[in-house]
Amino acid sequence: MTGGLPQTAGAQARREAEVEHLLNGFEEELADWAEAARARGPLEKHQSQIESAVRIIAGALEQLRNLPVAERHRKASELVLDLHHLWDFFRTKLTVRLIPYYQRFLGVADELAWSVYDPVRQAAATVRPALREPPLTFLSRHPVPFATARGSDFEELLTSGRQRTLAGRRASRYLPFPVIGIPWSASHHLPAMLAVAHEAGHHIEDDFDLGQPLRTRLREDAGLAGEREKVWEPWLGEVFADVCATLACGEAYVRTLADALAALPGTGQSAGDYPPPRLRLLVCRAALLTAGTAAPPEVAEKPEASNPYDEEASAVVNALIDAGFRELGGARLTSLIGLRDAAQLTEARLRLRAGLRTNRNDVPGVLAAAALAFFDAPDDYDVQAVGTRAQHEVLSLIPEGPRAASAAEGLLAARDSAAGLDLFNLLDEEAPTS
Repeated sequence: MTGGLPQTAGAQARREAEVEHLLNGFEEELADWAEAARARGPLEKHQSQIESAVRIIAGALEQLRNLPVAERHRKASELVLDLHHLWDFFRTKLTVRLIPYYQRFLGVADELAWSVYDPVRQAAATVRPALREPPLTFLSRHPVPFATARGSDFEELLTSGRQRTLAGRRASRYLPFPVIGIPWSASHHLPAMLAVAHEAGHHIEDDFDLGQPLRTRLREDAGLAGEREKVWEPWLGEVFADVCATLACGEAYVRTLADALAALPGTGQSAGDYPPPRLRLLVCRAALLTAGTAAPPEVAEKPEASNPYDEEASAVVNALIDAGFRELGGARLTSLIGLRDAAQLTEARLRLRAGLRTNRNDVPGVLAAAALAFFDAPDDYDVQAVGTRAQHEVLSLIPEGPRAASAAEGLLAARDSAAGLDLFNLLDEEAPTS
């Protein structure tokens, strides 16, 4: 009996067939996505991300399929719906990549994030196995770029803003790889993409366990008075991300940040995790000087309305990045992600304004040159289609094959299999039992 109604032989047969359709259809869809991520497939760059997400969802489906028949029939509808809702988080972000315009923009954004993240990943691999999938960028309704860490709760990022059941809400706390959200509007203004380097900095801190070392450096090496250390500590994650983006993209990031901060409403006071805008720019100035690059006009000189704490920006930046990180095999961030041949950007930006390629072979350099061309002359930027041509130039630099190949596939598969079992157990706790 189910819901008080008698189950005829015909109804039972239809129910069995329906459950098979639900399971078979979902498994076939997952297989199609995995195939799209194979070598030379349309999503080969996302192979490690897709394979991880597919293994987790498929593992939960396998647990459902292995239930006794009667129990499987009772629980299948609810469990499959929850799994589809979770999978939709990945499905929507992958599907949009099959639309040519967004495929180009997101491909460039992914490559910028990877160019900042991968050198650190490789350095960290000298200390421990490289099991980390790269960040996935996606277009979001959120008004500013943001990073969501691996293992985070991503319920608010689901299509309807929340999971459909309480068990599903708990299951949405296990994001298998890091993501970077970009406002939809930013896809039409290439300089805004440089913020991806900032968000990649957050994932560097999270994935390679740099949070505690950074706090230790702030406490022991910055020379701040005790009360000032407490002021800076809540800002540390954003400061580190700004430093990473400045090292990776140079003056171009600082100038785009200055414009973004100038457009913010309010009084210029600090907001939550962020230092005051002036202090953020002084942090970037200090990072440029540490990397041996001159600061742009916007931050070359300290603001007229300076205060006694302005010198702290340089002290904090030097404390954070002067020395190598044990977690990265002793490597320094400036050597891993520092912008190469920064002086050559002047020629590169002029070439873009003249309708030519930059002739650079690094993704941050091409995008930085495009952003600087925009600052030089917005009209020329549009007339020469600098943004579009810079995107095509970046795409031409991307090698064939998937990102983040790993020699530890067995460990990855075991990790994802365990995650699939955990996911099923969470959802099964509140699935219908009668």
